Amino acid sequence: MNYEEWYRSAGSAQKGLRDSVGTVNRLLKAVMTDMENGNLTDMKKCLAQMTEAAEALGQKVTDLTETVESFDTREYFASGDFAKQLLAECKAKKIDVIGEKGMYEMFPFKVRIYGDEERAEEVWVNRKKVSSVRPSFVADYVKESRDRLYKVSFNETAFMTELADAYETTCLKNGTRIGGSVGLGSIYKIMTPMARARKDYDMQAFAFDLARLYEKGPQAWVTKDGKYYTFGTSRDGKKGIRVLNSNGTEDFITTFRPLMTEE
Repeated sequence: MNYEEWYRSAGSAQKGLRDSVGTVNRLLKAVMTDMENGNLTDMKKCLAQMTEAAEALGQKVTDLTETVESFDTREYFASGDFAKQLLAECKAKKIDVIGEKGMYEMFPFKVRIYGDEERAEEVWVNRKKVSSVRPSFVADYVKESRDRLYKVSFNETAFMTELADAYETTCLKNGTRIGGSVGLGSIYKIMTPMARARKDYDMQAFAFDLARLYEKGPQAWVTKDGKYYTFGTSRDGKKGIRVLNSNGTEDFITTFRPLMTEE
């Protein structure tokens, strides 16, 4: 199954309905004008024509309803056709995608496609349900949402200072000396101590802020009081937080520590 092919085939039924609605609206305006002008003779003719047009309109509604019902959305999702076509749309729109079997990361979003019996025909981008079964629409939604995020102003100094404060708190909590490397996962937990905070600022949002900061380079990794920090990276995606810069370059950031401090 292919939504775009079905969409093109449904065009004639859609046009027929639109034309019928236009005819009814045109006759309605004529009736209202005749009533205002007192031309009841013409008004009767228009009403008779409207009766015929309304019957034609009903048939066009039936035709389009049958066309819509001919597209089996449940099978479309269950067969994997929707997912394959979504990935093709993402590739065409240069959206980075990793993952499989309905669970994907389209940085900085988590995208989940449900095709089972309980939650069939559902697409979720992070915690928002996207009410569409058209792959091109969903891909556009992800791209536009991502682009909006990149346009939001970002204060790297303020974010760096928050990271540094969370770093020191983590060291104190764990009884480790300040100066050594600390995992960014631990720092994130300090920055979001409550479940409500993690809901409002999830790991994907944290990774996006890290990506914007990391892309700025070492010259931006300084706090308000002038302390420089650095990040540790890994080639093993399982050990780090995956970040993607605006050019699509991938990195896995693992740790955070003050710069020029002996470990």
